[in-house]
Amino acid sequence: MFSSAVAVFLLVHWNTESAGAALIGGILYPKESETREVRSLDGIWAFRKDESQYQGFKEHWYDYPLHETGEVIPMPVPSSYNDITQERSLRDHVGFVWYERTFFAPERWHLDSLRVWLRFGSVHYLAHVVVITVPKYNTSDIYRQPVGIRTVRWNDKSLMINGKNVYIRGVGKHEDSDIRGKGLDYALITKDFNLLKWLGINAFRTSHYPYAEEIMDFADQQGIMVIDECPSVDTDNFSEELLKKHSNSLAELIRRDKNRPSVIMWSIANEPRSSKQGASWYFKSVVDYIKKLDTSRPVTAAIATSYVFKDLAQYLDIISFNRYNSWYQNTGRLETIRGNVEEEATSWHKKYNKPVLMSEYGADTIAGLHLEPAYVWSEEYQVRMLSEHFKAFDNLREKGFFIGEMIWNFADFKTAQTYTRVGGNKKGILTRERQPKASAHHLRVRNFKLAQEIDNYRVPPSVQNLEPYTAQGQIQSNHIEL
Repeated sequence: MFSSAVAVFLLVHWNTESAGAALIGGILYPKESETREVRSLDGIWAFRKDESQYQGFKEHWYDYPLHETGEVIPMPVPSSYNDITQERSLRDHVGFVWYERTFFAPERWHLDSLRVWLRFGSVHYLAHVVVITVPKYNTSDIYRQPVGIRTVRWNDKSLMINGKNVYIRGVGKHEDSDIRGKGLDYALITKDFNLLKWLGINAFRTSHYPYAEEIMDFADQQGIMVIDECPSVDTDNFSEELLKKHSNSLAELIRRDKNRPSVIMWSIANEPRSSKQGASWYFKSVVDYIKKLDTSRPVTAAIATSYVFKDLAQYLDIISFNRYNSWYQNTGRLETIRGNVEEEATSWHKKYNKPVLMSEYGADTIAGLHLEPAYVWSEEYQVRMLSEHFKAFDNLREKGFFIGEMIWNFADFKTAQTYTRVGGNKKGILTRERQPKASAHHLRVRNFKLAQEIDNYRVPPSVQNLEPYTAQGQIQSNHIEL
């Protein structure tokens, strides 16, 4: 960048002397052409709220990197900061806020003596803009790669990060939202990660495909663990040709994400037809191939077949299973959940002597539908479905081999039309518009209480006074807490 430091203050001025007076000055709206180049600074900026009217000015925050003045959070630009976080104080804030973005100007702008304009198109009211430039480097190329150092280990009962046992409090997700669909949206990404933290979630699976690198960047920065999944769903008709395509997709995924500290597992498939003829040879080949590419992370797959079959589980490091008790099977029978989940998870471990993770469970729920006694599709039913799973998970944790629970799904998402989908898949604990159902609050309490119990995590004040998630007291009183 250029060697001189420049301070720019942007003010808004209305000329009210005459409706017919000529407007003087200003710049044209930026448009690309044969002679003009436009570079957008949209994206994620550092952000800090000014707690008092002029604190930032009095303390000269503009003289330092913003993160050195206090805690900053990522903020998408353009967006309104009011709706991005789960903090009421920021939603209702009126006053100064500070944004910071570091960017690099191409050296040719200087060498070609180009006239450069810095334009802000989404600034309301009054803005003070400070531009600080630093000397250019005498190097031919610069590429900066953030680095995170951690170890991942596993044995027949545990998954360990930096030598400490990890219990996954996770969700399955999709790249999906209202209006935007699967398109990249920085405001949505920021909102989703704020919601993950608000819910006390520490991991997600990239179901069922590699996610945008911008999402993975956020996971690295925010400390959210990721089970990285390749695009292999309902895999069937096992052949050499399919194996080649499957292997190539894994190679592309590992090549892209191998240096990401957030990635703690590779998932080779979601609900493959692994009990069919040819599956054993096929998945042994897949796992053998992935082990040639990376031995630093465990390999898993989200299995939907029963443990009674000779399954691909024999080749995995960690067994993940999907099961929808009281929904797709034994619909409405909440009392079957606890026994079925405990029996299946225990059987997986007993048969293969490996750590076990429940990678999907859930029930479709229409936001605002309330039925008592609890009835399928109601918010009450989803909450009680969660409670019954929590009982099973707590008992399984005591056995020492159960390493995590991942509800399906983080948020409602659009699907193909079918009579089993009311406007899409409604298993989210959040609506597609990212508003919480009753289950979100229920899960939030559990996750933070688990974090407190397992990791000695400080529970947020908004959770401290809520009823405990644990099933023990509910069992004794024969009452399920909503």
